[in-house]
Parts: sequence; C-alpha cells; structure tokens
Amino acid sequence: MTNTRLVAIGYVVLALAAGLFLEHVLLVVFGGFGPTQPLTRPLVGDWTWSTVIGLGSCAAAAVYLWMNPRTHEVSLEIAGELRKVSWPSFAETRAATVAVIVASIIAAVLLGLFDVFWQFLTDKIQNPSI
Repeated sequence: MTNTRLVAIGYVVLALAAGLFLEHVLLVVFGGFGPTQPLTRPLVGDWTWSTVIGLGSCAAAAVYLWMNPRTHEVSLEIAGELRKVSWPSFAETRAATVAVIVASIIAAVLLGLFDVFWQFLTDKIQNPSI
C-alpha cells in the first residue's frame, strides 16, 4: 500500500468519524429548540439535516485538506515516517503490558497502605483516647 493511498484512507476515516460526531452535536444543539426544527426531522430513513450537514462539512474539510499542497505534503511525510517505525512484536507488547499492570498494582497497594497509615495517624491526633 502506498503512502498516498494510506493518507487518503486516513482522510476518509477521519472525515466519517468527525462527521458522525458533528451530526450528534448538531442534533443536541438543534434538538433543544423543539421537535419541529427542520434539522431534527428525518429526510430518508434515519438521515436528518444534521446528518447531511455534519457529514457534508467534514467531507468538504477532508477534500480541502487533501487538495491543499501543504497539508497533503505533511500527511505524506507523516505516513512515510510511520513506515520507518519498528513496531514491537506481540511478545514484547504482552511483556510490557504485564509490567505496567504489575507496577500499577504495586503502586495501588503502597498508596492504599499509606492512606490507611495516614488515616490512623490523623485519627490518633484528633482523638488521642482511641
């Protein structure tokens, strides 16, 4: 897969994700004005004007970014650099994940013990007869 194809797929996926997010934002914003708003009534099936505006504006932004020479060049450079990265193997990833989980558990236990000790001290200071 070439860098150009990878970048194009990235633009399409990001435009779809941003468009769906914008659709929900528009539905929340215009849904507050009442059920008769034109942006909240369905057009075809589940498509509303919020869907059309959200997906359309994000698709237009993706096309603009693709056609802009500066962002297009930067996107191709990023894809080229990502191809040079040496990604860890499954075994390395699993070992690192286990190490993070063990370190998190140890830190949680130490902080819990410190909290119990600190609570004991503050209770003794507040009420020395305990």
